[in-house]
Amino acid sequence: MAFTTRVGLASALAFSVMALACSSETTGGGQGTPNISGGGTNAGGGASPIGGAGPTVEQCKATALPGRTPLRRLTGTEYNSTVRDLVGDVTAPANKFPPPEESTGFLNNADAYQTTELHVQAWFVAAETLAATYRKAGKLTLPCAADAQSCATTFIKDFGKKAFRRPLTDAEVTSYLARFTAGSTGGTFDEGLEWVVGRMLQSPNFLYRVELEDQGKPVGTVVPLNDYSVATRLSYFLTSTMPDTELMAAADAHQLSTPEGVATQTARLMGSATFAATLNGFHEQWADWDQVYGAAKTTVTTPAWDASLQADMMHESELFVKSIFDNKGTLKDLLTASYTYVNPPLAKFYGLTYPGTGTDFVRVDNVPHRFGILTSPSILAGHAHPDQSAPVKRGFMIRKRLLCTEPPPPPPGLVIKLPTVVPGSTTKERFLAHRTEPSCAGCHVLLDPLGLTLENYDEFGRWRDTDGGKPVDASGGLTSVASLGNETDPTKVPIAGPQELGEKIAALPEAQDCMVFSWFRYAMGHTEEQADSCTVNALRTRFSSSQQNLNDLLVGIATSDGFRYRVNTGK
Repeated sequence: MAFTTRVGLASALAFSVMALACSSETTGGGQGTPNISGGGTNAGGGASPIGGAGPTVEQCKATALPGRTPLRRLTGTEYNSTVRDLVGDVTAPANKFPPPEESTGFLNNADAYQTTELHVQAWFVAAETLAATYRKAGKLTLPCAADAQSCATTFIKDFGKKAFRRPLTDAEVTSYLARFTAGSTGGTFDEGLEWVVGRMLQSPNFLYRVELEDQGKPVGTVVPLNDYSVATRLSYFLTSTMPDTELMAAADAHQLSTPEGVATQTARLMGSATFAATLNGFHEQWADWDQVYGAAKTTVTTPAWDASLQADMMHESELFVKSIFDNKGTLKDLLTASYTYVNPPLAKFYGLTYPGTGTDFVRVDNVPHRFGILTSPSILAGHAHPDQSAPVKRGFMIRKRLLCTEPPPPPPGLVIKLPTVVPGSTTKERFLAHRTEPSCAGCHVLLDPLGLTLENYDEFGRWRDTDGGKPVDASGGLTSVASLGNETDPTKVPIAGPQELGEKIAALPEAQDCMVFSWFRYAMGHTEEQADSCTVNALRTRFSSSQQNLNDLLVGIATSDGFRYRVNTGK
C-alpha cells in the first residue's frame, strides 16, 4: 500500500513541478550577447544587441531597478551538494538525471531549462532512495520525550526549514503532518518521517529556488527579497549549496536586508573552503578545461596520456584559479601570472623539476612559458586535435569566452576537413587556406590569428620551439578595439605570442566587460538584458575602478540591487 500511495504522490508532484516550471517561463535572454550600453553590434551571428537608451545614472541611483528573475532550478552540482549537506549523501544522485541544458556558456541558465516527465521520475527515485537511506542510517530516530505528533512537528519544522531554505508556513506543517500520519500508520515513527523527507525532497520548494515576495503585487512592482531569499541566492552563488548554519542565523536575525550585511556574509563565504565549488563551477564552464578529460591523442608520451594525468591537469587549473582569488587578484593576474601547481607526474610531463618531497601538488613560481590561464595545459590540450594543435578551436574559445563574441556559423553544406599533418610543414602553414578561401575567410580571419598566438603549445599543451622541424611562428593578431563588432575591418592589434596575448586582452575594455557579463550570467541565471542595465553598468564601473579586481566584482554582484530585489514581471 505504501508503494502505491507514493507512486500516486509522484504523479501528483509531477503536475505541480511542471506547472511551477511552466508558470515561470520567461522571454528574453536567449543565446545572444547583449550590448547593455546600446549602440553597436558585437561581431558574429550570435550577437543580440539591446536597443534603447535605458535608465540614466541618476535614475539608477534614485531607486532600485532590477531586471527579471527567472525561476532557478537546482543544477546537478547544486542538487548533489545540497543533499550531501542536508542528509549526508555522497552518492551524487543527480549524475543520473537527464543531461543539463547549456546556454551562453553556463549550465545554470534558467531560460534553457526543460522540465520533463524524465526529470520528475528521476527526482522521485532519488528522493525515495535518499529518504530510505536517511532512515536506515538512524538519522530519523529522534530523542523526544513528547508525543509522536509533537516530535514529528518539531522535525518537520527543523528539517523543512533546511530543505526549503526558509521557515515552513502553518499550512505546510499541517500538510507534512498528514504525510507523517499516513506513513506511520501501520508502521513506525521513523517510517512516518521517511515519508515526510521523501515528499519534501520532491517538492518544487526544494528542487527550485522559489521566491514569492512579489506574489500578488501589480506588474512592475519592485520588492526587496526577504532575508531567506537573499541567503539562498548568496549561498548558491558562492558555495553551490544550501545556506549553512551561520548564514541561516543571519537570515533569522534580519542581517541580510542591507548591502553591508550581505557584504559581511559574502566576505565570509568567499573565505570558506566551500567557495572553491563556485570557482571550479564557473571557470570549468567558462574556460572549458574539462574538455581535456577523455581527449584523445595519437602521440605516445611518458607519463602516459591517461585519465589520471588529465584529471591532474584539471586540478592544476583549479588550484591556479583559487590562488588568484585567495590573493585578491585581477583580470590581468588571471591572464598573465607565471606560476602553476604540479605533482610529480605533471612536473615530469611538463619537463619541470618537482620541488616537493612527496606526491602532493605544490606551487612552482616563474615557470618558463606559463602566462596565465590561457596557457594552462588543461585548456590547450582540450582545445586541440589528436595529432596537432588547433588554432581555430583556441581562437574561438578566446573570442567567445573572453570577448563575449563569436563569428557566425559556417555556410550551409560546407565540408569542414582538418588539414592533414605533413612532415616539414607547420600548423600555421596548413591552416593558411582558411583565410584565403572566400567561403572560409569571413570567419577564420576572426579566429585563426588569435589561436595562432598559442602555437608554441602542442596538442598536449606543452611548450615547443619548433613545429614540423621549423621554428614556431606564434605571431597573430586581434581585431582592433575600435572595430570589434565590424568583422570586415582588416585592422588588427598585433600580438607577438602567448605572453602578449594575455597582456593585450586584459587591457581591452571589451574583455573587462565580458568578465562582468560572464559572472553576472552565472550569478543571476540569465543573460544580461536592457532591464539589467542599472545593475550591469554599475558593475562595469566598479570593476574598472577596482583595477579589475575579481573578488570585488563578486562582492559587487552580491550587494547589487539586481541581486537583492526582484520585480513582478507578470510571468
